[in-house]
Amino acid sequence: METSCIDAAWCIASQRTPAVRELADGLRIPDYVARALINRGAGDLDQARQFLAATSANLEDPFAFRDMQQAVDRVLLALQRHELTLIQGDYDVDGSASAALLVNLFRLLGGQVEVSIPSRAQDGYGLNERIVRRAAQRGVKLMITCDNGTTANAEIALARDLGIETIITDHHTVGETLPPAVAVLNPHVKSEQLKFRDLCGAGVAFKLAWAVLTRLSSREKLDPPFRDFLAGAQSLVALASVADVVPLLGDNRILTRQGLRSMPDSPNPGIRALMETSGLDKIPSGTDVGFKLAPRLNAGGRLGRETLAVELLTAQSYGQAMELAAETDSLNRQRQTLDRELTRMAEDMVTADAGYESERILVVGHDDFHPGVVGIVAARLSRRFNKPAVLVATGAAMGRGSGRSIPGFHLYNALQECGTLMHRFGGHAQAAGLEITRENLGMLRRAVNEIADKHVVQAGYETPTLKIDAEVPLADLGVEGVDILQGLEPFGEGNPEPAFMTTDVEVAAPPKVVGRGTGHLSILLKQQGPAMRGIGFGLGDRIGQFKRGDKVRVVYTPKISTFRGPAEVELELKDIRA
Repeated sequence: METSCIDAAWCIASQRTPAVRELADGLRIPDYVARALINRGAGDLDQARQFLAATSANLEDPFAFRDMQQAVDRVLLALQRHELTLIQGDYDVDGSASAALLVNLFRLLGGQVEVSIPSRAQDGYGLNERIVRRAAQRGVKLMITCDNGTTANAEIALARDLGIETIITDHHTVGETLPPAVAVLNPHVKSEQLKFRDLCGAGVAFKLAWAVLTRLSSREKLDPPFRDFLAGAQSLVALASVADVVPLLGDNRILTRQGLRSMPDSPNPGIRALMETSGLDKIPSGTDVGFKLAPRLNAGGRLGRETLAVELLTAQSYGQAMELAAETDSLNRQRQTLDRELTRMAEDMVTADAGYESERILVVGHDDFHPGVVGIVAARLSRRFNKPAVLVATGAAMGRGSGRSIPGFHLYNALQECGTLMHRFGGHAQAAGLEITRENLGMLRRAVNEIADKHVVQAGYETPTLKIDAEVPLADLGVEGVDILQGLEPFGEGNPEPAFMTTDVEVAAPPKVVGRGTGHLSILLKQQGPAMRGIGFGLGDRIGQFKRGDKVRVVYTPKISTFRGPAEVELELKDIRA
């Protein structure tokens, strides 16, 4: 998407007017919706129709994976032989949702199945020798990894030597050699010929389930019970796709859109209980998942109840699910308190150390950091300072850390270049996990910043930029057009909420502050028509900058509000300037 920048912080997309008109006329949509579609790579009529419809018919065939046939054959053999199968997941949303999906699949098919989630304190991330040996002692013959396993060469070789065959379902960065598994289902394997490579772990697990059920169906089409299972399983993929911040395009967009829509009436009692505990009684948005559902699912993994999320998502009764959902809610409240305390502590450490000001990457460690929330705090630090951030809890002999990046900087690749300093690490462009000794932490800080200095990062690395889809007169924003615009949901990575700019807007009434703390800015805006209400979340401290009669320019996302009765357009402000 080509842009022209108004200043260092506002950049507006550049599009050819004829292409906008052709798309708008062909779909009978407003120009500003057409511009938003073009900016998301849906610039011709067929692409735009597919983007707006996002139907399952456009999903890529699961057998496009090079090893899918071997994986399906091995699963069917395990079912035929009544072998004990271990689903090896992880304690984040993606690892738990993908594990739950496959546990529910084996239950549907009458298989013998157990699930294992590593202990954050004892095991760290992913597979290890202790887990493998325990599985062998329990008589496991087939192990399926979920959201992990691609770099676990030694562990999977040990499993093979102990009589356990392995299927890997994962989406993390691939090492130089692949483990000795029966099948490796990872879209990032170089030899894969997939059209779409950005699936999360649950998306890969879904493709395996789909392929197995296709083979078991009596006709060319899926048998009805299998079709119903996959329809419900899409909700698990939706949770994982949003929580793991994969691009919500292609197959991810389809699975997430369908999965979110099915959540209120999900056949999975765990999802319904999670919705009720979170106060959601409608189709959730990507924002609802990111701020309400995912934090609750993650809470157990952060505070010592690593199996809680998978227990909830595999619950077989609504009563059991509600008890587990209540536990996630309680742990999430504890996590929020801890999160706030450690965020303040980490921010104080960064601002007190003058060295961080010139460094491109923040590497911060402390004995009092809790290993369960370092990822959240790293994300907060990254957003505040607009730099990649790596936080390490150094209280134990082996420190456990987590990193979050910013657009334009591949965090995993940077860590890989100084990988000898860490005991182990893994991840992808925007997030990573690691284990490192306290003694090596200072060396990591220096080394990763030297690497960052060498690499070219995007223009405006130090300056957050608002990317604007188009300039739009307020009079063009009708309820019908904004409703079409909301058809671009779910919004998230790769498909951000559309943002528009309007200039020469009058402040029609004295602005107000609503909400707690510094609050939110509530302001009436007028431009050649009825006034529209704007709400700037977290902008309450800017109330003194504007008064009635001022002329301003605004960047916003238009939303439909029914708060005051009939549907009307409201502007969710991203920024406002005189």
